[in-house]
Amino acid sequence: MKRRKTIGLLINDIDGSFQTYIWLMLKQAAEEMDCNLMVFEGRSLKHDDFAEKQHHIIYSFIEKGRFDGLIITSASISTYIKYEEFLQFVKKYEGIPLVSMGVVIPGALNVICDTKAGMKELIRHLIDDHGYEKILFVTGPEGNQEATERLEAYKEVLMEKNLEFDENLVIQGDFVSNTGYRIMEEVANSNMEYDAIVFSNDDMALGAMKFIDHMKNSGNYSLDKKIILCGFDDSLNASKVNPPLTTVRLPLKEVCYKSVEVLLGDEIKEQTVILPSVLVKRASCGCDYKKEDEELKNINSVKMVLDYRVHENLQTYQIDELFDKLCSALKKSFIESCFIFKYLEGPIFYNEEMAFDENFKVPQRSEMVYAYYKGQRMIIEQSDRVINTAQILPERFMPEDSRFTYIVMPLFFKNEHFGYVCFEVNNNDVITFEMLRGQISNTLKGALMLLERETMGESLRESERLASLGQMIGGISHNLMTPIMSISGVAAALEDLIYEYRESIGDSSVTDEDHYEISCEMAELVNRLREYNSYMSNVISTVKSQAVQLNSQCNKDFTIEELVNRIKFFNNYDLLIEKSDLSIFVDVDTNIVIQGDISNIVQILDNLIKNAIQSYEGKESNHCRVELHIRRNDDNVIFIVKDYGCGIPEKIKPRLFKYMLTTKGKSGTGLSLMLSYSTIKGKFGGDIWFESKENEGTTFFIMLPINKADL
Repeated sequence: MKRRKTIGLLINDIDGSFQTYIWLMLKQAAEEMDCNLMVFEGRSLKHDDFAEKQHHIIYSFIEKGRFDGLIITSASISTYIKYEEFLQFVKKYEGIPLVSMGVVIPGALNVICDTKAGMKELIRHLIDDHGYEKILFVTGPEGNQEATERLEAYKEVLMEKNLEFDENLVIQGDFVSNTGYRIMEEVANSNMEYDAIVFSNDDMALGAMKFIDHMKNSGNYSLDKKIILCGFDDSLNASKVNPPLTTVRLPLKEVCYKSVEVLLGDEIKEQTVILPSVLVKRASCGCDYKKEDEELKNINSVKMVLDYRVHENLQTYQIDELFDKLCSALKKSFIESCFIFKYLEGPIFYNEEMAFDENFKVPQRSEMVYAYYKGQRMIIEQSDRVINTAQILPERFMPEDSRFTYIVMPLFFKNEHFGYVCFEVNNNDVITFEMLRGQISNTLKGALMLLERETMGESLRESERLASLGQMIGGISHNLMTPIMSISGVAAALEDLIYEYRESIGDSSVTDEDHYEISCEMAELVNRLREYNSYMSNVISTVKSQAVQLNSQCNKDFTIEELVNRIKFFNNYDLLIEKSDLSIFVDVDTNIVIQGDISNIVQILDNLIKNAIQSYEGKESNHCRVELHIRRNDDNVIFIVKDYGCGIPEKIKPRLFKYMLTTKGKSGTGLSLMLSYSTIKGKFGGDIWFESKENEGTTFFIMLPINKADL
């Protein structure tokens, strides 16, 4: 059996008067020519709207080898960018057979409509057949090739008819219907004189008609000639408005069928095919017009479901409930298949410039979290769960024995992208997909946030604990490596001395002085071993006393009063602290409750106080001024340990909580601050930081949240 080909379609939108017709014609062509169609709806590049730009990411899902060819609706996608920028954008598709609709791409088959000739025919019609000489012209986006050609056609016909070009009759537009509404409102409220208005596309003209309808309904609009207006494109709704819109018809059906036909051939050669555009006279310009005289378009894009509220029926922040509700929504929307994927490595943050970066790649792997296929919720098999993102779907959902059409859309919240959704298209309803995509995005984001919030505390504590243990292990490994290597060196030296001593036995040339020298060297090496052993024992002892505290699961609440009493009790039995000049200032309600293990905080404050005392190098303890302040700051309690000692050297400040650093020389290990940091962060959800200047002193700050019951 001959392999059925798969074509990718890059289109800015499927829900729009002009774009809908293109998309449905391409879908119809793919059905008739028996090929698969995969649609990537990514909006117009660099659109002003922030949300529109977030759809651009879908254009980066294309990977060479996945498709037999691509159709790019280039004119629509590149509406708001320069030609050079568009060529940069399509670089990522090099090596894939391309058909470009509306813009010339080197190496592609370019299907172009002669829009300039059609616009000239329209302007001539208004002048010759209706006698309109003052024609107000609304342009397309500045820099857009088609918009430029249509404006040139307008100017050239005026020159041809010996009519003066008046730049005051030219208004900047952008192909967007809302802009047509706004421009018509501004024109209606001005004293501008004109006979007719020509919009550079139908969408703006239809927006203008909407404004006129609103004004008529309110009884505030009674002008005659000012409602003479025309468009360009002959989009789906052009013949359905009242009055039907005079416009220029592009041979879109021919363009769409030609594009699919070429890609199904054996080879694509670079060439440009130019197709003519024709004037379509209807009532909006003043012509006599009977609707039955026009050949009806053989296409139906009417929404199938009028009474189903997608938003209301997907409201939940529970993932399982969302997926259950989604099954019902898909059935009622007559969508047979839907697949939801989230990026396995987590969300990414996207900006519009990534669309032009040929090196940008979407996350490599994605996890299927929901599968609804041919009207049934599917159990996700392990072999299908994780796929390469560019694969879009597992192979079993793209069967060789049946044709399919899928549309791929991104899932995002603001600029945070967490996956994509893939719908099977089996009718001409173009509205439901975006409603479902948007609601799935919002609901899934909310559900994920809720799930994350429920597990955040425990996850943070666990991650901080593991990070702390990892840092501790790394620090211990690093700090113990030197004594271990030194012990190895001492052992080797002792072996040499032992060998030397054995060789000297019975040798009359070896004097007593030589024996004494060997014994002294052995004694020195043994002392060094004791020194290394003492340091390693100190490290292990510190790990035992503090790592056990870190791993404690006690979460009993304690009050500030209990904490202060505990600190004072231990200080009275600690000789170093008892002899120091320690002052405790409690400027907070002592009944405030902190959740967690009181022993953790006592241990941390004890370490900080002792460190503060030891910062006074060479001074007697009674001259070591240390202050402990306890204050309230909003919903937190702040513990401040302040000294006026030697301060912390600048070079070690950035690494103080991350590595085993100490200013105590051989008497310190540097573990206490590492473990204190992880305990405060992981077990209490608090924070710890410091301020220090050399020779002026150091202040450590600990912030702990107050128990919610006290707020």
